[in-house]
Amino acid sequence: MVKQSMNAFLQQAGTLLYRYLRKRGLAHEDAEDIVQDTCYKFLLHKNGIHSDKVMSWLYRVATNQFYDLKRKETRHPTTELEEVQLTSFIHIPEIQMLKKEKLKDIQNTLETLSILHQELLILKYELGLSYKEISALMNKNENTLKTHVRRAREEFTERFKEDIHDE
Repeated sequence: MVKQSMNAFLQQAGTLLYRYLRKRGLAHEDAEDIVQDTCYKFLLHKNGIHSDKVMSWLYRVATNQFYDLKRKETRHPTTELEEVQLTSFIHIPEIQMLKKEKLKDIQNTLETLSILHQELLILKYELGLSYKEISALMNKNENTLKTHVRRAREEFTERFKEDIHDE
């Protein structure tokens, strides 16, 4: 019974972490690798983690691995497969191209924000987590998070409008 509940918990947590990492821009394989490694580390160290801090611990481990991977990519840049495929297609419908451009604009604007603001916006608006859930994940006061999310949203909106206006 305990083994089944542990498996169910890890599947649920793994899905949440995977979605978070994909929204941060990781490829499917990289996100899966980080989730698998995070769950493995949890199983190794689960006895040393307080039960009320498990999700924040998992989130922090996955986030740190995300940062490590991004640092590695900046040292050894590679070409994204999606970029290669986009340039090789001639008959892409115009609507799909506009959607891709808009998503790229959103991603570029998001990357100009602080790391904290990026994480908060993704957790709140992309993954749809409540302030209470984000508070538990990040181990921070709920009211403080509400203020940070509001500021992040305002900053994102302002920068996005500037980027669109500059074009």
